[in-house]
Amino acid sequence: MKLQCVLLFLSLFVGIGRSHANEDELKEITLDYEEYSLEASTEASITRDNNQRQIDLFNLQKAKFKIISGDLTTAAFYLNRINEKESVVAGIKKRYMAMIYFIEGKFDQSIKELNDKRVNNNHYYTQTCLLRIINFIAVNDVTSMEREKKNCQFYTSKFSKNDQYWLDAMITLKEHDTQATNKLLLSDNNIGDDEASKLWLKTGLYLNKEKKLLDMLATLSETSYQSKKLREIVAFMYLRSGETKKALTFVDDIDTANAENIKGNVNLANKEYELAFGHFRLALQKKQDSTNALERAIPLAWLLSQWSDGLSMLSNISNKSLDPRNTQATKIAFLIREKRFIEAQRELTLLKIAFQNEPPFEVSVMDTYVNLILSDNDKAYDKRKIEESAEKSCKAFDGISCWISFQYIQWENLGKTIKRDDLVYSDIALTVESLKEKKIIEPLIESKSIDQSDIEELDGDTIKITPQ
Repeated sequence: MKLQCVLLFLSLFVGIGRSHANEDELKEITLDYEEYSLEASTEASITRDNNQRQIDLFNLQKAKFKIISGDLTTAAFYLNRINEKESVVAGIKKRYMAMIYFIEGKFDQSIKELNDKRVNNNHYYTQTCLLRIINFIAVNDVTSMEREKKNCQFYTSKFSKNDQYWLDAMITLKEHDTQATNKLLLSDNNIGDDEASKLWLKTGLYLNKEKKLLDMLATLSETSYQSKKLREIVAFMYLRSGETKKALTFVDDIDTANAENIKGNVNLANKEYELAFGHFRLALQKKQDSTNALERAIPLAWLLSQWSDGLSMLSNISNKSLDPRNTQATKIAFLIREKRFIEAQRELTLLKIAFQNEPPFEVSVMDTYVNLILSDNDKAYDKRKIEESAEKSCKAFDGISCWISFQYIQWENLGKTIKRDDLVYSDIALTVESLKEKKIIEPLIESKSIDQSDIEELDGDTIKITPQ
């Protein structure tokens, strides 16, 4: 037992000795302060750059998606989050901004973005030269357009499947070369594969030459008519030429958005409103923001009393060129017809703010009606509100509003009165229809109670000719 204790003690002693002996060897390696600062700052800089690059790429992806979906305001918001002076994707940002400016019709600003040295270089040239050309076409800079065309067609020729037919057609048209344009349209060389045929027909539509091209449809091969898109174009050409029956034969068995719009237009021309509305609804199911369908379906929803459908269609409008105040006013009209007066009043409040409390005549009339319907309590504020709106509409020469304003002089609470079921006026001859009837105005005949000559004679007796 003693021997074991001695051995254990010796082993511990030797271990402690070794640990002290190797202390210098096992000590942690340390760097000088300058070396540590350089390594840390380099690593932090790389990490920061990588993080910022990921953020910039995220903003580019969001902006690209918004451009494709037509939300240019939000796309510009994401692009403006990218620092042009520091970001490595500043050139791509500039290119996207040039696209946005072009879509918005700001062609000079689009050209300015494309002229930036980070974009106007060989690296981005194949992606920007076509945009530069159509900007030059828009601003009537024919010299720059022709100069840019030669280089652009050379560098982008390998990406075109139709020998850049569309670009040639647009430039020829811009140069007002009528002979070259007709030669381009009426050439049999344009009728090759389906893609070339579609571009050929689209050019004819763009130039309003559909009647000339319809005579050449026989040159298309039978297999070409298997293409739904080509048949849609042909149907649209017949529709514009007034041959609606032939237009229907080309799209009768096609259920795409364009085909449904063509069918709806044919029904609309024949005053078959319910059928037309059905086709436009089908078109919106295929493409919910179809401008062609919305422009026709929303008025039809009003004519056919389809208030709920009209409201849902209004929410799908994506055309940023429309005044949002007009869209909101139309929405209020649908809400009123659907008897959703509280929502209509809330929208009217926002709309009047948008018009800076100077709304147009139609909005004032709607405001008067909504306030009249909702002012069935005894609050002085509601009464004053309806009186003010009625007076404003009356000043805009709305007869009903003038009548309402006059009635508030007689009735304490007109809103509550018009909702009463019992008889409030005993004159059964006075009806809404009688108020609409045109009356013959006869002048009033004044009865003379005192003759004017008697007055003059009495006045003469009071005049004293000779002084006293």
